[in-house]
Amino acid sequence: MRVLLVNHGTAADWGGGDGVQMRETGKRLRERGHSVELVNADRFNPAGFDLVHIFNCRVHHSFEQQVLSCQEASVPVVVSPIWVSIARALWGSRGSVGLLQKAVDEGPEAAADLLEQLRERRLTVMLKDGYVQATGEGSWDQSGLRLVSRLLKTVDGLLPNSWLELQALRSDLHWDGDCFEVAHYGVDPKLFLDADPEPFRQRFGLNGPFVLQAGRIEPAKNQAMLCWALRNTELPIVLIGKSEHWPSYAELCRRISGPRLLQIDHLNQQELASAYAAAGVHVLPSWMETCGLVSLEAALSGTPLVGSTFGHELEYLGGDAWYADPGDADSLERAVHAALAAGRHSVKPLRMKRKVLERFNWEQTVEATERLYVRVLEQRSRAA
Repeated sequence: MRVLLVNHGTAADWGGGDGVQMRETGKRLRERGHSVELVNADRFNPAGFDLVHIFNCRVHHSFEQQVLSCQEASVPVVVSPIWVSIARALWGSRGSVGLLQKAVDEGPEAAADLLEQLRERRLTVMLKDGYVQATGEGSWDQSGLRLVSRLLKTVDGLLPNSWLELQALRSDLHWDGDCFEVAHYGVDPKLFLDADPEPFRQRFGLNGPFVLQAGRIEPAKNQAMLCWALRNTELPIVLIGKSEHWPSYAELCRRISGPRLLQIDHLNQQELASAYAAAGVHVLPSWMETCGLVSLEAALSGTPLVGSTFGHELEYLGGDAWYADPGDADSLERAVHAALAAGRHSVKPLRMKRKVLERFNWEQTVEATERLYVRVLEQRSRAA
């Protein structure tokens, strides 16, 4: 089978789970004897390929061009949507950053009532193209949402990374197809299992417990709320991720946490594994995760996890993590302290580590991917 794996043209500038999934899928498809090429492009020529696999439909203008490229060449298309409820995520991420900026600029009391509205989901958030409510309803421009909905109904098969993502596709985009496989994300144990914490501790001088969050530093990942939630503690906070797209947001985090905050733009995978192993807890209070790949990586080091109540993490973490409402600083502080108090040798992180090893690996991801490819090609063959 000759397969072209495609992500949007700016994917390399952002990084993220979609790029990791595409790379790991390509690697393992080649190991299974398939001919595979990878490209980040909006427009491309798929002639000569048996199938095109597109990763991430959320960049809707890019997605439109990608689907058109395939349809013009009559090549079958499989899509890993990597979908979250965009409007709800915009509400939370844009709302929280504005309120925390107000709290820092004018004092906590100036934003107290608005932060309570955020917590209670009563806040109305203004966007450039209208307003949005916590439910996703509002006057914001939904043409991109409608475009993605229409395009997904024209492709040959979908590969969501959780059953919760599939349900979101049905609820948000009204996708009613039946040609799909659920392909959970995976982690490579060779990279992250039982890493040595000492290299990270020695390099950055962190000898006691600290709170870690890995991932791009941006409103969607909600690092500023983590900093706000822990502002009255002595806990060091380490953020590992690029901030080039949101430098003002990184500055907001620094203003909240001061010298207790360490921001690191990039670590290689061995260094990142050491950071996970050194951390007292890994926290991902995100507004828009479909999995939380960094949480699975941290779990292999036995690190206690705090996940968000807002995305699809529940399907991966289950009862083996602590959870926090990303819009509620008190909820986040309680979860962090509970995870730290339980520690690495408690039941939850031990079970989570075992679960990742047994269920969330790239071989199983690619098995589901390959099954869908075969199904799509058989359906195309019957229709010919």
